[in-house]
Parts: sequence; structure tokens; C-alpha cells
Amino acid sequence: MKSLRAFWASYESILHAHPVRTQAVTTGILWTIGDTLAQKAVEKKPVLDRKRLLATGAYATAVVGPVGNWWYGWLDMFARRHFVPKTLKFVAAKVVIDEVVFTPFHVGIFFALLTAVDGGGFAEIKAKLKQDYLSTLATELIVWPGFQFLNFWKVPLQHQLLAANGATILDSTFLSWARSQDDWLASATALLRPATADAQVTAESGQQN
Repeated sequence: MKSLRAFWASYESILHAHPVRTQAVTTGILWTIGDTLAQKAVEKKPVLDRKRLLATGAYATAVVGPVGNWWYGWLDMFARRHFVPKTLKFVAAKVVIDEVVFTPFHVGIFFALLTAVDGGGFAEIKAKLKQDYLSTLATELIVWPGFQFLNFWKVPLQHQLLAANGATILDSTFLSWARSQDDWLASATALLRPATADAQVTAESGQQN
């Protein structure tokens, strides 16, 4: 327990001294874990795609960490100008702005940049966005508002990006997997079909008995 407290105290000290670099590094680490889970736990790859892993980690470190650090600071400052801090309106306003402004930007940039890293040109980026952008954005908008409400309400500002990145281990797992599919919604449906079929067979067997 003491070692955990000492680690946290060291982290807060480094975060205070170097906020952007600290957020960038922790974001890169957590996103890399997320892509590793996507490849191993979801896609069942026997060998990690290191190029994809590196691209995901680099994107998180260079884009999500620094931009997220600025965004959370700006969002809090904006909300404080118009609402009383920690009130329902204050938190709700931050959630709405975050989901309406940042999430669409984040999903689009994620697909565009990493498709380009994979060697895709404008046509491939356009096709990927046309195929997966709206379905991915809709999924993000279902999952994130509830979490962000608790995050903005209970977590100190300097730790809100870290909290979001902790949850992003699962989110980046989903995004990395979605990016690697030709049509992630169709792939997900195909994955669910065997389970649905097995459930139907079990139900029919129970009725016959």
C-alpha cells in the first residue's frame, strides 16, 4: 500500500512539473495496451502486428495525449465562465460539448491518420470514413456520456484525462479492432451469430425434452 501511495505521489509530482509530456506518455502506454488486447483477445492473432501497435501508440502519444490535455483544460475553463462549478448544469454542459465537438473530431482523425499510416491514400481514407465513421461515432456516443459525466463530476481536473484513458483501454481496444476490419459492424454481427444460433438450439432442445 505504501509503495502504491509513493508511486501515485511521484506520478502527481511529475504531472505537475511536466503535464503535457506526462499525459502524452501515459496515454500512449494505455492505448498500446488497448491495441494489444484488440489483437490478442478479440482478433486472436498469434503474433502481434508491431507496425499497427507502434502506429496506435504513436498516435495516442503525439495526438490524443497533448490534444486531450489542452481540451480538458479549455473545456473546464469555458464551463466555469458560464456555469457554477460542480453543479448539474456545469457537468452536463461539459459532457455535451465534449461529445458534440471532441468525439466526432477524435474518431475521424483516428481513422484518417492511421489509415494513412497503413499506406492508404485519400481514396482509402474516404472509403474507411464512409464505411465505419458513423457507426463508430454512434457507438462512442452511447458509451461515453455516462462515464464522462462521472469523470467531470468526481475526478479532479488534472486527473480527468488519465481517468478517461483508463476507460480508453477498452475503447481503444474497440477502435483498434474496428479500424482493422473492412466493415466492423458486419464483423461484429458475424461474431455474435454463432452464439445466437447456439442459444436457439439449446432453447429448442429444452422445449423438446
